[in-house]
Amino acid sequence: MVASFAIGIALAFGQHLLYSSLHHKVEDDEDRKVKYVLYGRALAYFSKVAFGSCCILVYRQRIWQVSRTTFRNKALTVLSIDQLFLGTEDPSLFLNWEAISLAPRPVIIALVIWLIPVATIIFSPGALTFGWYFEVDNTSLKVPTLNFSAESFSDWRVPLKMKDGTTRKSLMFYNTTDALGKQTDFFDYYDSPSTDITRVTLMNAFSLTDASLNRADARQESCGGSFNCTYTTTFVGPGYKCGQVATSPADNAKLEELGAPFNTSKLIPDGKNVYFADIEEGDYARPQDSRITSQGGVPPPEVNLDDIGVFKSEPIIWIGYAVNSSIPLADNSSFRTNWTHRFDQHIFRCVHYETKYTVKWNYTEPFFTTDVSQEFLSPVVNTTFSQNADGTPNWEAPIPAENYISPRDPERYKKVAAYHTMGQSLRRFLKGSIEMDPPIPGPSYPRVSSDIAQTRLVSNSTSLPMKDLPEQLQDFYTNMVLSLFSAPQMLVVDHERVLVNRTRFQSTFIYNPEKLWACYAPVILVTLIILIIGAWNIVKDGTTFSVGFSRIMVTTRNTTLDDISRGACLGNDPFPLELMHTRLQFGVLHGHTEEYVGVEALPGIGHCAFGVPSELSPIRRGQPYAGLPKREGKELAKEKVD
Repeated sequence: MVASFAIGIALAFGQHLLYSSLHHKVEDDEDRKVKYVLYGRALAYFSKVAFGSCCILVYRQRIWQVSRTTFRNKALTVLSIDQLFLGTEDPSLFLNWEAISLAPRPVIIALVIWLIPVATIIFSPGALTFGWYFEVDNTSLKVPTLNFSAESFSDWRVPLKMKDGTTRKSLMFYNTTDALGKQTDFFDYYDSPSTDITRVTLMNAFSLTDASLNRADARQESCGGSFNCTYTTTFVGPGYKCGQVATSPADNAKLEELGAPFNTSKLIPDGKNVYFADIEEGDYARPQDSRITSQGGVPPPEVNLDDIGVFKSEPIIWIGYAVNSSIPLADNSSFRTNWTHRFDQHIFRCVHYETKYTVKWNYTEPFFTTDVSQEFLSPVVNTTFSQNADGTPNWEAPIPAENYISPRDPERYKKVAAYHTMGQSLRRFLKGSIEMDPPIPGPSYPRVSSDIAQTRLVSNSTSLPMKDLPEQLQDFYTNMVLSLFSAPQMLVVDHERVLVNRTRFQSTFIYNPEKLWACYAPVILVTLIILIIGAWNIVKDGTTFSVGFSRIMVTTRNTTLDDISRGACLGNDPFPLELMHTRLQFGVLHGHTEEYVGVEALPGIGHCAFGVPSELSPIRRGQPYAGLPKREGKELAKEKVD
């Protein structure tokens, strides 16, 4: 009984451990899923067998306890006795009021035996289900970032290979003073943006979505699998710092002081432009010298190499645009003859800076978003333009000369060249103008002479610049920089290890331990109580009992029973109805003795058996009804004598 109880508890814990190991486990193999479920049900079944065996063993003890108490004090019908002995396999016992009222404890134990499978086999496997689980974790992963310093150490003569064999691509093409790189004083100098960066910037510019480009598998690559995730990266790259300079003709003096190449007279309603940009003043010349005509930009001997390839300045972007305020002009306005509404004039400038980016990435399938903050560190080329005698800027001689970036300082030069490449890729879309005729006499429509109309910086509905153009332009360039992530073969695309916050919905096993133990706890508790009752009966009776055939045979050795059961000896079913309603008791048969011959005879041993009440006397405690001879040293032979 104790062993069965202990095995039942062990199997219940085994089921708990199995389900715990499966909790939130992803299993795509359907066959393995079925196997895991069957393993749990097998453990539930064997635990039912173990707990049930414990209760059945106790039930057998209680049946004989009833025989020595209830059966010897009250006569029960053969039907009731039959159902009590078959209570673990015949549920009709629970419909027999005689058995329930005269032997309630065995009936309760029998009921527990019948209910154990409900809790163990039927309900306990329900603690393991299969459904969606929202997984949340934090892990350190390598994610893409940008490293423009990688350009500083690249040599176009020595291609770099990625793991898949792809050649790493530079942001720019170079000219050189020696194609073989053998001369001691040779140097490479900037020529133009590479085809790879041109492709990326064109795709970003033509995209009308307010987001940067990215790889199709960026979420899996960055999140480490099919997760949604968020993380933050930092890198240093190029950025444009834009600021409003003029908002009316009253600011023209300020524009002249800052060296602006134009003023508000270019803009509607004073001029004819709704958009006007000057973005090439002080730009890097291509070719650097008109006498350089050979392939690869190798200068001829007559060219002075001191100024070849030197970045003396970065062009400042000057943009003017006019916005329709939707406010009608006053009748006394000087512009009333041609215009119906007031146009607000704006001029701003953007300076190219080395910038620290902090980017918060959010990948939520199937989209991604970025939250970018910028810290402007220093101008890419920290020079300004002096003024000529007439007050106009001297675009040919920026100052101070010591801030020039020479190709003879290759590490610094190549990084600045990479920044210049990105800026040049933006400026190609900005140069030019958009003119618009006045509505009087009309018709009024824009005449576009700039690639800016191909970008989202111009409204689709009006074909006019966006009202918040400075902020839009700054973000547009930021997205252009971030679009480099869509081309992992680019040399500047690198990786850094960061903490990634990941979430995902997973179709997994889900284990509810409370549900499992809610099934097993009452079974264990009730079985323990029944075990204690059985142990107490054994201690009290001094022996154990069985309902095997031999035990039934000796307790029914009664000539009276032989007489009344004549003709029903084949174990047939249905049993004779009259015999089923005969009342029997359990006790000592009158006048029945048996003698055992051995070293010491045991005369007067009574015979306990079932019989009719009139032929039985009470069983007395202490009498040797077991029929066992005394033993001294070795087992004695015993022989029944007539």
